[in-house]
Amino acid sequence: MAYLDLSPMLQAMRVRPSEFEVQGAYLHHVPSRHLLNFDTSGNARVHARCDCAMLAVSREQSEEMKAAMSAWKVVYWEPYLARIAAEKRAAEINREFASHFRPPTAWRRLLARFRRGNRFALRFEAEPRAAAPSRTAEPRAAVKQREMLPN
Repeated sequence: MAYLDLSPMLQAMRVRPSEFEVQGAYLHHVPSRHLLNFDTSGNARVHARCDCAMLAVSREQSEEMKAAMSAWKVVYWEPYLARIAAEKRAAEINREFASHFRPPTAWRRLLARFRRGNRFALRFEAEPRAAAPSRTAEPRAAVKQREMLPN
């Protein structure tokens, strides 16, 4: 029986590991669009839109491919995924950090002024008042209070 020779794929996996990716249970060779997976008995199966998928893979090359794929995952794929996750996390942290320094919106500026105004008003109201001031002294006290509020 004629078998499909996987040695070009094995060589490409060793020399150019970035050309491969995992899609679910399949190993995908991106440039050729060939997919490879293993059936329940451990035999490699090639899925392609060309005649490459018509031949079966020998048991020996299936085992060799399984070992090469395991090594590729440990040496290339898992560190690659970890690096991508770390880059995403760093970008997320940088976006969050930058958001802390964005100019406040008009609504937030209004709230900040209101809060600052209330703090000053509470301080002045907390001061004990001596005697009830007369009507003539009242406008002067209000002017003093307004002068102390921030702009």
